[in-house]
Amino acid sequence: MVQMGLVLILLLSLPLWVRKQKNQNDYDDSKSKLSLIQLLSIPGIKSALTVFFCYCTIEATFGLWGASYLVLVRDFKAEDAAKFVAIYYAGITIGRFISGFVSLKMDNQTLVKLGQGLILIGILTLTLPFQATILPGFFLIGFGCAPIFPSLLHNTPYNFGETNSESIMGLQMASAYIGITIMPFVFGKLASYIGFSSLIWFLIIILAIKIYMNRDLNKRILTKNARQ
Repeated sequence: MVQMGLVLILLLSLPLWVRKQKNQNDYDDSKSKLSLIQLLSIPGIKSALTVFFCYCTIEATFGLWGASYLVLVRDFKAEDAAKFVAIYYAGITIGRFISGFVSLKMDNQTLVKLGQGLILIGILTLTLPFQATILPGFFLIGFGCAPIFPSLLHNTPYNFGETNSESIMGLQMASAYIGITIMPFVFGKLASYIGFSSLIWFLIIILAIKIYMNRDLNKRILTKNARQ
């Protein structure tokens, strides 16, 4: 019901999103659009694609295999494990709602860094040998995920300029969906050989790569802006 309500609101608000032009000659798509090779040669774009890939790998893999981790590693009942996964998605939902207001006070990169920190705290909380820490761990991971994706997308015009933002957002979304589609499967295969306790280390490694590539992206953008 909530999702259908959001769809209705978005449909009714479509006129607000239409880009207004003073005249037809102000904006020429044929001149503004670059080829894939040209887009990939833009400084920082490969780092940005890796960041989106890693973030969606974390969100999708934990959402899909978190319950299996609880059942096979922490000896939870399946129905109880499912409730904790619901807590994880509740963390994302609540976090997205709150981050919308917090974004009025914080810039996008601060929100991304804050989200990364919360994810790390949540993962480390799961390593503690107490059942009481599992619920906050699941919630914190979801809550940390919440601001990252929208903040990264919202920062695209700043990182790469408004002219190429539409095409670059498409590439970023494609990279995100590749992570969502492939990496949960990769982890499932990996876990079938080395066990589901590897989920924690898998998440930490992917998060470390994401943090490193996000820093690399910021450095490249700062260097590019300094040259301009």
